[in-house]
Amino acid sequence: METRNDKHYKWVMLGLLAFTYFLMHATRQVFNASFTDIKASLPGPTDAQWGFTRTAFLFAYGLAVPLAGIAADMLRRKWVVVVGALLFSLSVFGTGYVDGFVGMLVMYGLFNGIGQCMIPASASSLIAQYHTETRSTALSIYQTGLYFGIILASALAGWFSSIAADGWRWGFWGFGAVGVAWTVALMFLLRDTPPLVKKGGDERASFKDAALAMVSKPTALLLTFAFGMLVFGSNCFRTFLPHFMRQAQADGGFALSASSAALHSVIWFYIGSFIGIASGARLSDRLAHRFPAIRINMLWIGLAVSAPAMAAMVYMPSLWLCCLMTFIFGIGGGLFDCSLYSGLFEVVAPRYRAAAMGVYLCGAFLIGCPATAVLGYVGQHFSYQHGIAMFAGTYAVGAVAVLVARMFCFRRDRVTDVDSRA
Repeated sequence: METRNDKHYKWVMLGLLAFTYFLMHATRQVFNASFTDIKASLPGPTDAQWGFTRTAFLFAYGLAVPLAGIAADMLRRKWVVVVGALLFSLSVFGTGYVDGFVGMLVMYGLFNGIGQCMIPASASSLIAQYHTETRSTALSIYQTGLYFGIILASALAGWFSSIAADGWRWGFWGFGAVGVAWTVALMFLLRDTPPLVKKGGDERASFKDAALAMVSKPTALLLTFAFGMLVFGSNCFRTFLPHFMRQAQADGGFALSASSAALHSVIWFYIGSFIGIASGARLSDRLAHRFPAIRINMLWIGLAVSAPAMAAMVYMPSLWLCCLMTFIFGIGGGLFDCSLYSGLFEVVAPRYRAAAMGVYLCGAFLIGCPATAVLGYVGQHFSYQHGIAMFAGTYAVGAVAVLVARMFCFRRDRVTDVDSRA
């Protein structure tokens, strides 16, 4: 039975985890918003090599995240979050001191990826444990930390880059230092919450059990593939759209300043995303009892809206039309994000959720990790305009995968015997 303290704490906990998620994505976006200036400050590597830095981050994240899922089941989830936050914060702070491609690859790519991968599985399972009727809303609030982190980091990184040749370093130092301070706050404010147990047995599951449970559910596999398609396309967009907007019109861009490009490349997308995730989450929670597939439907609809908008935005003849397409693209992204985790939880039993999140994130990030290296090569030898438009097709492929799951697998795979506290 939920106590009054639980009712209060579940929102406090959500705020703590949402701000941690905010910092995670802010530190990721500092690199994207400063990409042009990092290239100028550290000459030598090609665009494809710089893109590989982001690929290394995604690869390290995807490869290590199953271990984070195991740690979430074997250890206390609070301390998994705390250690992950400390590791990625220190690595981001250290990135401000790198003087070449190898340093960026190791500090920003590898160590940052390992630190960040430790947080989502523990955080999402904690939120799912405390939030039942408000699960989509709670997970959507958590997801909005991504939006605010990227918008703020883009604005600040663009401003830092415009005031000094090495101004991009201040973004890494600033967000890294805030992350270290926030880690200390988490140590004292986040509860050491044990996982749910049933009478007579431990509810925790091994990674092997979770992987087998995922493999036995075609819906879960198709959702993982669709998420991977989104990771592929979204990393192309986030990493290279600011660079594209700073190019001259002859190259398809709008010749914007560093600060303008950093802001325009994200703010319209995430305003749209906020509208999409807020409306989608409320609709999902209201209709979930009457229409069990509503959360799965949100996933494919979001991807279907995103694909044409992402392709169109880089071919618009004016900046305002590009921003309009980016806004529509964001609405689709928000509709997907409102069911990003809750959609998976529709087909995964509560005892497998932390470890299953590791499998889910591992598959998606390994599928999406080549994106920035591939687009860096395409942009270097052809154009970023054509490359971004081409990779919008990944959203369409993901939409088809989710629709197949909805039509042929979901009814059989859905978990109906769910613990009321799960």
